[in-house]
Amino acid sequence: MKFISSHYNKEKGLSNVCVQHLGKKFNGFASAHPDDKENWSELAGCSYAETRAMIEALKYERQLAKQKANDALDFVKSCECYSKFNKDDPSAKVIYRQLNQRIKRVNDLADEINDLYAALDTSIKRREIILNAIKAKKAKEDN
Repeated sequence: MKFISSHYNKEKGLSNVCVQHLGKKFNGFASAHPDDKENWSELAGCSYAETRAMIEALKYERQLAKQKANDALDFVKSCECYSKFNKDDPSAKVIYRQLNQRIKRVNDLADEINDLYAALDTSIKRREIILNAIKAKKAKEDN
């Protein structure tokens, strides 16, 4: 995955990041919550936007991998229809191994996407906790 560009609009609190993956460009966006515009940073916004762009890119890759796995499954099913097909033959085992590898790739991409979603959620919550702690400390110092 290759980083292409990022853009941050401070007035609107919007961040946009573009990444390239498998020859295609993917955009991720992040916007500040209206209550959070004063604490919104370019770093946080672009980080969230980049993660979202990466998720979109991986979803695309997963879609391609899923199509390859379905094509392999169709091939295996058509081979199994022949009466002379021997599942125990070494060449048949190679076919099954290729099918299993393609299915595993689809599952691995799904896991990677879910991990990115979880990391994004954790990052947003962690930032909120830190900002609340800073606000509480400032309020305490002002009193």
